[in-house]
Amino acid sequence: MIIISYILKRPALYLSVGLFVFSLTRPALIIETGNGLKSDESFLYFIIGSIATLGGGTSEFLVWLANPLYFIALFLLIKNKKGSIYFIIIANFLAISFLRWKEILISESGSTGKIISFSSGYYLWVASIVVLFFVSICQLKKDSTSLKEVSNH
Repeated sequence: MIIISYILKRPALYLSVGLFVFSLTRPALIIETGNGLKSDESFLYFIIGSIATLGGGTSEFLVWLANPLYFIALFLLIKNKKGSIYFIIIANFLAISFLRWKEILISESGSTGKIISFSSGYYLWVASIVVLFFVSICQLKKDSTSLKEVSNH
């Protein structure tokens, strides 16, 4: 099991990052606004999510925090640090919890738009985080198995 998880770690990390990058090129949501339906690329949400609190979007900012948590977990995994699991669990929770939302802030004036559906960009983004979660679990299993082997000798 250790060999398999070690061999698959690098491709799984590449898959996760690839899904994340690809998600940025895809539409994230379909929103009903006062002017009809609107669909924005995920990249736009990735960029403006960091400043959402300036327009009153505290909840939007909290969901956006899944991005830096993802990158922290990715960095820790590359460095073989155990703490990655904590960051990726929170990122998973934040990303998946967004499915429960019915509305999203669409302007600085505080107006909201009804979320009609989630698009491929959102699902690819979540998939990238979920893949990293499973890589973290494999890393934890590898670390705990290594500790058992050392203590048995």
